[in-house]
Amino acid sequence: MTLRVSARKFLLKNNQINPYRFSWDSTFRYITNSFRFLPHFLIIGTSKAGKYSVLSYLNQHPQISAGFKDHAGVHYFDGSFENKSTAWYRSHFPMKNSRFKIVGEAPGTYLYHPSAPERIREVLPDVKLINFFRNPVNRAYSAYNHAVRFGWEHSSFEKAVETEIERINLLEDNPNFRIDNENAVNYLQFSYSRHGFYADNLDKWFSKFEEKQFRYHSTEELDENYDEIMNSLFTFFGIKNIELTKVKRKNVGIEKVLHEPMKEKIREFLIDFYKPHNDRLFRMIHKEFEW
Repeated sequence: MTLRVSARKFLLKNNQINPYRFSWDSTFRYITNSFRFLPHFLIIGTSKAGKYSVLSYLNQHPQISAGFKDHAGVHYFDGSFENKSTAWYRSHFPMKNSRFKIVGEAPGTYLYHPSAPERIREVLPDVKLINFFRNPVNRAYSAYNHAVRFGWEHSSFEKAVETEIERINLLEDNPNFRIDNENAVNYLQFSYSRHGFYADNLDKWFSKFEEKQFRYHSTEELDENYDEIMNSLFTFFGIKNIELTKVKRKNVGIEKVLHEPMKEKIREFLIDFYKPHNDRLFRMIHKEFEW
């Protein structure tokens, strides 16, 4: 047994002298951060839109390292930016002398955070920005079931949507009620409907980045034409196309078993509710999805 392995086991077993959960791996990564990549691409949006499937496809390419073993993204630009350094962020990515040519992450939540565009522009001015949008009606219901699963939400879907829309209208009528707190949680929880305002969320990015840095696809497109879409991204990255193996989406059935099914009345309401938002998105990105 090597000294390194012995020391690691000792520290893990003796938390009283290892209060910060010291890790040889993270220490090595931090020390070697200057020899590591910063991301070439970010999947900035959206949540509940199949990002783990996207990562699975990306990682089939031998020249790409996308996401991480236990999580899709570091959440640096919406969670750790103010108390972690760029060196810390860089330490999460592969060495420049590795087999990888393109690296990236997929938090899927950067799209919503008001400071993320400016922060990313500061650190990664030339990064490629990718969005996978999902039909906002289905996305809202999936996000709701995610909240039910983790015990955050106890209302029916209809009541949760009604309450959220009341909050949205209240803030529109009373801007002074808005809380000046950019904690990422404020932009993630209880935002089933709001996160479907893709155009509103995307708008602030256009003042920071050039149009050529963006690509837009839908979850529905990915399900039908995964090989065409992913190879278009490989071309976007400047690497060769490959033949891909279809992957099965994760968590697809979760929304069918956790809570009562979506009722047709609320579905019809949300279809009408999102129509102007969808139309605005399609005009912005010069592309339409079959929603």
